[in-house]
Amino acid sequence: MLTYTMAQIDESELIRIRRDIHMHPELGWDVKRTSEVVCRELDRAGISYERDRYGRNSVVALIEGDAEDRTDFTIALRADMDALPIEEADRGQPYISRNSGVMHACGHDAHTSMMIAVAKALQGLKNLLACRVKIIFQPCEESRPSGAKILCENGVMDDVDCIVMCHVNCNDPCGAPSCCSGVTNACSAPFSIRVHGESVHVASPHRGKDALAMGVRIYEGIQLMLSREKDPFDPCVIGVCTMHAGNTRATNADLCEMTGSIRCFRDGTLSWIRERMQRLCSTVCEDMGGTFELTIDPEPLPCAINSDVLYRAFLRSSETVLGPGGVLPLLPSPGGEDFAYYEKKKPGLLFGLGCRNDEKGFNRPAHTRDWDIDEGAMITGVRLFVQFVLTHMHGIEGLKA
Repeated sequence: MLTYTMAQIDESELIRIRRDIHMHPELGWDVKRTSEVVCRELDRAGISYERDRYGRNSVVALIEGDAEDRTDFTIALRADMDALPIEEADRGQPYISRNSGVMHACGHDAHTSMMIAVAKALQGLKNLLACRVKIIFQPCEESRPSGAKILCENGVMDDVDCIVMCHVNCNDPCGAPSCCSGVTNACSAPFSIRVHGESVHVASPHRGKDALAMGVRIYEGIQLMLSREKDPFDPCVIGVCTMHAGNTRATNADLCEMTGSIRCFRDGTLSWIRERMQRLCSTVCEDMGGTFELTIDPEPLPCAINSDVLYRAFLRSSETVLGPGGVLPLLPSPGGEDFAYYEKKKPGLLFGLGCRNDEKGFNRPAHTRDWDIDEGAMITGVRLFVQFVLTHMHGIEGLKA
């Protein structure tokens, strides 16, 4: 059996590339420099790729195995490249972001550098590979329109049998992978509520219709709805994250605007929330003489769902890297992940990779300004990807594309 130990993996290069990308973070679809780094490294390794074919600043590489028993079985591997609009905290790290107000606070720099290393390793084993490997470097995971959605619409998954991705985290110990079968990430739907009332002097509240008071009742109604009407075994979050009303201290507000996000793990739950929030807003506004507009994204980010077949396949291949029992359980996250769009097309698998190191202070939540990772974990991620391909390059029993 072929193993990852046959692959050339340069850990110092892996870290160098990650730090280069970390110092030059880019947002959304505007990941021009990052994609240029990817292309430069692929060129150095002699790996063929297509840039911009499936979406602006996307890079999709293809490694075709040359083994005598090669087939058309195709495994896709995905890395996201974009950063977040966050000002990075200066902790003395030499690779701090040089782009003001932008940082890699979710590990996409690590994902990209790991995938470059995976591509180089598999290219070095090309003569032994019996499958095709399609490596997707995706823009715009954090923003909309989703990079995964656009790439899928442009056919990136048409010739693929399955797809795998890794997401780093600072919850699990450094180098510890995690995985599960079934739902990994919640459905995500942003919403907004605009409540209209009638402004009046604060001394004559009975002559107006207080939009802020209606907004507060709607806010409280959402909390009551979740705690008293929702099945506690069907997790759901409805977060009202902004509320703005009024512009003077002596006049009741005639407009209250709220925005937030819904996270749930079942399509039926989202349907219930749509109907129930509509009814709540209608009841409150009818009672207090106001009107409202409720907008819930008609195309929410779907749930990400791991294939059971791929989960069992990952456990088998990971044993070669870690030994038996080396994969921790992955708990479903209420965070969204646009990898779900790939999984709508073909079976997919998301695995986590722990990068926590309490002694070095690498233990902060993602999407915070002092997020960072223990880079020593990345080599394990590369090995897990490479071994998955080597173990399953002849196909995966039970897989239905």
